[in-house]
Amino acid sequence: MRVFHHLPSHTIGLAGLATVLLAAPLCGQSFDVTMPTTADRWMYPFNATPGYRPAGSVFGYNAYPDETSFDNRDGQIIVAFDTSEIVPTGQGAEGYDVSTMTFQITLAGNASGPIDPTVDDWRTYLPEEAKGALPDEDPGRPIELFAAGFRNGYERLTWAEGDSFSDTDLFGQNTRNVFSAEITPDGSLRDVSSSFTRDFTAIPLAIASFPGYEAGETPVEGEVATFELDTSDPLIQGWLGESLDEGRLVFAVTSLIGASQGDSVLTQFYLRENPLVEVGVRESSVITFSVDIIDVCEIPEDLNGDCIVDGADLGIFLSRWNTADESADYNEDGIVNGGDLGRLLAAFGL
Repeated sequence: MRVFHHLPSHTIGLAGLATVLLAAPLCGQSFDVTMPTTADRWMYPFNATPGYRPAGSVFGYNAYPDETSFDNRDGQIIVAFDTSEIVPTGQGAEGYDVSTMTFQITLAGNASGPIDPTVDDWRTYLPEEAKGALPDEDPGRPIELFAAGFRNGYERLTWAEGDSFSDTDLFGQNTRNVFSAEITPDGSLRDVSSSFTRDFTAIPLAIASFPGYEAGETPVEGEVATFELDTSDPLIQGWLGESLDEGRLVFAVTSLIGASQGDSVLTQFYLRENPLVEVGVRESSVITFSVDIIDVCEIPEDLNGDCIVDGADLGIFLSRWNTADESADYNEDGIVNGGDLGRLLAAFGL
């Protein structure tokens, strides 16, 4: 559902001035959105059907420190949402104020272990005999949601779910074209696919919870992993703004749950090509968010928020003629009149 808050479009006239058709301003619009994924891919080196699988699993490859044939976060799921047809693009990253953001993805089988709602220190993944190893004080391993990063010429807008795993090497670490990434203090993205081999604890956007389940319990098929993003975090808010400005949000679902070849139970999630998803029995990935488009131009005479004072702003101004509308009463004398019109005309072209 989309909710718009803006001035209605209508035509007005004033002696000596041309009739102006008012355009709805972008700033001040609000959008409440719930939408399914538009692309998803199981990112695993041996995935022979990229972008066209019924389910994808998340797991870790925890050999340390000498074995670096694969990333620590070996099985990842990349999920994209194309938002440009719902939320206007091109407002600049600071032009979007996301108040809430929830990501959900549905289990395609029983989870392989209990819920852990906390970030685990990288040293808890080390073998007990390894120097610096720490015990994991709570059961299970977290299921994590990260931003997706890109390399080898791939970008947020151009990546497709059928693209290759890596254009350089299927093996080795930090080679995949699209990868789980944390947001660093300067706003850039750092590959966390092999974080504990590189001796750091990766900080996700959010960690999964399962409604109705407590920490330490194991959810079953059909239960929904729910990630609540902290939109008060300026780093998360900035990344969301950049993504909405371009028109696409791309996430990575991961875990360092240990797995071995031939394991009968892996933590798997439905992908959008699954027949149960296609007929509506199950959902794959869904995001729900609320966002306001805000005016970052700081030009009082720019009434429609497009960062330039022009005829559209004049039309909006004239619709407020002889009112006490504070947004157009520039000289603050309690009424919109000729004194305010002079100021708006002086600002034309800014």
